[in-house]
Amino acid sequence: MGMTRDLVAFDLETTGLSPKGDRIIEIGAIRFSLDGGERRDLQILVDPGMPVPLAVQRLTGITDPSLAGQPSPVEAVAQLADFCDGADLVGHGSVFDLAFCSKVAPQVFGRRDAMDTLELARILMPLEPSHGLGRLSQALRLPHDRPHRALSDAVATAALFHLLLTDAAAIREETFGEMRRVASQLESPLQRFFDLVEELRDDPERLRALPGAADAAGMAPAQRLEEGAGPVPAAGPADPWAAEQLLSGSLADASARLIGPGGPLGEHPGYEYRHAQEQMTRAVAQSLERGGRLLVEAGTGVGKTLGYLIPLALWAERGGGRVVVATNTVTLQEQLMEKDLPALQPLLPRPIRAAMLKGRSHHISLRRFRRYLRQTDVSSHGADLDAVRFKLKLLRWLELTRNGDRAELHLGGAERELWRHVESSRDDCLGPDCVNWPNGACPMVAARRAAVAAELVVTNHALLLSDDPEEGSLLGDYSALVIDEAHHLEDSATRVGGHRLRGSDIALTLDRLPELIDTELNALLEQSREAAHRLFGEAKGFLADRLGGGEGAPTGSLALTDGVLEETGMHGLLRAAQLTIASLRRTAEALRSADPATSLALDLLPQADRGGEELAVAAASLEASATSIDDILIHRRPGHVSWMELRAEQAELRDAPVSPGEGLGSGLLDRARTTVLTSATLAVAGDFGFIRERLGLRARTDELTLSSPFDYLSQAVCVLVTDIPPYDDAGYEPVLADLCAGIAERLGGRTIGLFTGYGALRRIRDMSARRLAGAQIATLGQGVDGTRRQLLASFQANPRTLLLGTSTFWEGIDVPGDGLQCVIIAKLPFAVPTDPLVRARVAELADPFGAYILPQAVIRLRQGFGRLIRSGQDRGAVVIADSRLQTRDYARRFLEALPPAAIFREPAEQVALRVADFVAAGRGRPAPEGGESELP
Repeated sequence: MGMTRDLVAFDLETTGLSPKGDRIIEIGAIRFSLDGGERRDLQILVDPGMPVPLAVQRLTGITDPSLAGQPSPVEAVAQLADFCDGADLVGHGSVFDLAFCSKVAPQVFGRRDAMDTLELARILMPLEPSHGLGRLSQALRLPHDRPHRALSDAVATAALFHLLLTDAAAIREETFGEMRRVASQLESPLQRFFDLVEELRDDPERLRALPGAADAAGMAPAQRLEEGAGPVPAAGPADPWAAEQLLSGSLADASARLIGPGGPLGEHPGYEYRHAQEQMTRAVAQSLERGGRLLVEAGTGVGKTLGYLIPLALWAERGGGRVVVATNTVTLQEQLMEKDLPALQPLLPRPIRAAMLKGRSHHISLRRFRRYLRQTDVSSHGADLDAVRFKLKLLRWLELTRNGDRAELHLGGAERELWRHVESSRDDCLGPDCVNWPNGACPMVAARRAAVAAELVVTNHALLLSDDPEEGSLLGDYSALVIDEAHHLEDSATRVGGHRLRGSDIALTLDRLPELIDTELNALLEQSREAAHRLFGEAKGFLADRLGGGEGAPTGSLALTDGVLEETGMHGLLRAAQLTIASLRRTAEALRSADPATSLALDLLPQADRGGEELAVAAASLEASATSIDDILIHRRPGHVSWMELRAEQAELRDAPVSPGEGLGSGLLDRARTTVLTSATLAVAGDFGFIRERLGLRARTDELTLSSPFDYLSQAVCVLVTDIPPYDDAGYEPVLADLCAGIAERLGGRTIGLFTGYGALRRIRDMSARRLAGAQIATLGQGVDGTRRQLLASFQANPRTLLLGTSTFWEGIDVPGDGLQCVIIAKLPFAVPTDPLVRARVAELADPFGAYILPQAVIRLRQGFGRLIRSGQDRGAVVIADSRLQTRDYARRFLEALPPAAIFREPAEQVALRVADFVAAGRGRPAPEGGESELP
């Protein structure tokens, strides 16, 4: 293919997001030549023939009067068509712009496409946290003086395109050749881009000739990718005075001196001494010195991570032994390793060796990736563009990554599913037989070796729970264990001890072996695929019938009790399960006994000499799937509960231990000399009885409760809505939607709503959005408008937002300052009583509600309340819109467990005013008529 000589970078501004109902209001474009010719600009204001929404006017600065008398959309797009004639198009998110152009001029733009700098940036700059044009322009120092104006956006797009060409031209020859091969599987703008780069790699003068090259080169590519990307440098020697002081006296005294008033930690900007943090530090240090177990509830703001890290680090530095910290979330793991430990290291007598150990699936398997890379992405069903993009992104990422951890990639929805093809997986690992194992090239192996050599290991609950010393411990011996986010430990043990199987899991194993040349083996694989498809189809159909759900696919779960298994409708499903088990085991046996030399196209494998091992691990994976089906549907395991779920139109087979925590107290939690369990929410109104019972912690466990240092009486109020209808009443959701919108209007956004399910969340989102559109306040819903990470980033970037979330938003959300001023709790977070696991756990309890359901809900409510106040300067309100707090005897249990904020009882129409008054004044004003204040 000859080189494209002319390119046009273009952008549109529009009245909205839909080409069907919205109109173009501005076109901007620049035309430039790869031969270094003169740049030409095009800028056209367009009369849309309709009012420009106020939000768009504010964003762009384009007003209705400025568009009066300007060319119509048809005339303007015709000018753009003439301007682009004979040139290739370049755009950022170009599908959006081309859709508008195609709507106006289908004969010109209906079949045109563009090289998309958004798509290319995601591939070539995978480490960038955001690929929006504004964020990239700022990070890469691109010319972009008027964001959200079409010509400025076009100029920035052209500069970014140049930078992407430059980056691609600098990629190693072997990697670039593979990227070009993958892109060439389909005729597309991606293929044209890599063809361009191929020609430019041999002619760098053409790169420098591009218009805007000097502007785009504010930083050289290598410098840009390395800046701020390296690991935290090793700390140098600590101050001699500090070292001498820390080396003397008891561990508790030394830890307290480091964290106390006048200590070296106090010299850090923004650090505030907290007495409760010193108390925690002393308690952990004393436990380390004498051994034993300690439960610590450390309220929001105590600073529990440094509270336990300081004595742990000093303990390891003094030779007390290796220490392990286990968290529930990867977010907290990364905070400990990337923020807390680096702040602490320079203050120690010497830096300690620390390592982070995540689960296998967080790391790429180079062997699996190379096998996946060789699979075609074009079939009789068409091209898999998502797979092509994903492979290109990973090829580039492997040139840049520091540790092969997927966290660097910021994977989107489709990419998370594709990652399953390449993640390190126990059931698809050759172990020491893999070429990447002995030299540590495998990121998972490198992480494990670093952990073995470390004095302090930061890991997660799941890996900790699955670590078996009798099978070769990954964590090795350790003298001290701290379990953070300990209120989740039972849930983690539930997941580790159970099965979870989907049809796609079996398909993933069967798809590993596209290199099979043995027709009989291929037939067996196809039989297993059909059997699994039939089984999960039967499960989906049975669940859909039982769950109902009205319009759309239902969601929910169904316990596989004796009664359910005996139903007539289950006969076909159980028969399909038995046939699938037999088929999978038959295929597994055939794979184990097959001769790789006559069964596999060995030259297509990552390691041609390991064909037998490839067959063996695939066989073991199919056998494991068969065992899971058998355990869940045919021979249910004692002490386990089995169930089926329907989620996102996929059926899942599940089982889990009913009481996974029973053995922890005399097992895992006794393994180390010292074990500390901590969280902001472990107790129910000061009583640790619930967590003790769930984790098997009976005798020999000390307790410590440390209240939050925040002044909740002056920083927060809790508002109970007195006239909210019951949540199962038809009037509940309209009232709640008005409540959410009214509060968000009063506060200018800055509001998060917490829900216990997606159905109500979506409906409230839609109702609130209609009211808030005129107030220029965005309404975002989890599962509707993006992922948790995307929604939180958007909320932090634009506080004029009402954000509605469920499940994961109840904890781990940290928005200090004025960005968050109100948390609305739509419903008390009781477990769903029909949940199979809940039913199994309460079946033998004399008081199921009081012994399990209520304390679990109280802890969850405390987590939700904790989202509001995150610093000493925060101020805001928590609104609880559940009528049961007015009518049920157990309401006092909830209220007594909340932080000591003033409680107001208000009718729905007064709530927004109460909240706004408090936020504005910093204290509760006298209640309006009908309102009531309580000070707990």
